Amino acid sequence: MRKRLRMSNVVAIIPARGGSKGIPRKNIRPFYGKPLLQYSVEAALNAKLIDKVYVSTEDKEIAEIARNSGAEIIDRPEDLAGDDISTFAVIQHAAEALNFPDVLVTLQPTSPLRTARHIDEAVSLLNDNIETVIGVCATHRYTWQIEDGYGKPNFDARLPRQKMPKQYIENGSIYVTRKPVIMRSDDKLGMGISSTGNVKLYEMEEIHSVEIDSIDDFYLLEYMYKTYHQEGAL
Repeated sequence: MRKRLRMSNVVAIIPARGGSKGIPRKNIRPFYGKPLLQYSVEAALNAKLIDKVYVSTEDKEIAEIARNSGAEIIDRPEDLAGDDISTFAVIQHAAEALNFPDVLVTLQPTSPLRTARHIDEAVSLLNDNIETVIGVCATHRYTWQIEDGYGKPNFDARLPRQKMPKQYIENGSIYVTRKPVIMRSDDKLGMGISSTGNVKLYEMEEIHSVEIDSIDDFYLLEYMYKTYHQEGAL
């Protein structure tokens, strides 16, 4: 049985740039009465296994909101704030600014239903044999791809749902990464996911796995949050 990793410096990084083409000022857009970013900051601050919470941004307004929410700021250079910059490049910059903490927990602000419990459970999955933990959601959906203009199934036979092998989709909510992965500059899989070491999947409920990529997502998730919050189901 693998021993749980001894962690003396576990840092949460919330990447939040000012530019967003899909939803202008998305990261600080009001979501059920609070800036969207604030939900991730508060979840990280309430997590028992997180030592420090930082927001990486180039934007003064976002930085002010982050500070008022209780986070510290990593000043992101403008050249790391463009549309084509990978999140891993931002994570690496943050890690270097913090002298490479033992564990980096990346929390994207587009997952406001992720809680402190989820963060602690994901971090606790690290051991001396695991380099990365990622938040996922189970799916039983059949997937297809297009080749030469025609649909091609990604499955061999249509089975009853109960007999289908379980598959998982990244939900974009939590990425827990050990220092060696960040220092290797290995980004084949993106988001600081190790492509050479062992990766652990942290399965989350579907309701907590919804992320905001479009304005439709925003309105739908805000309505869901309001409904679940009023019913005490979150």
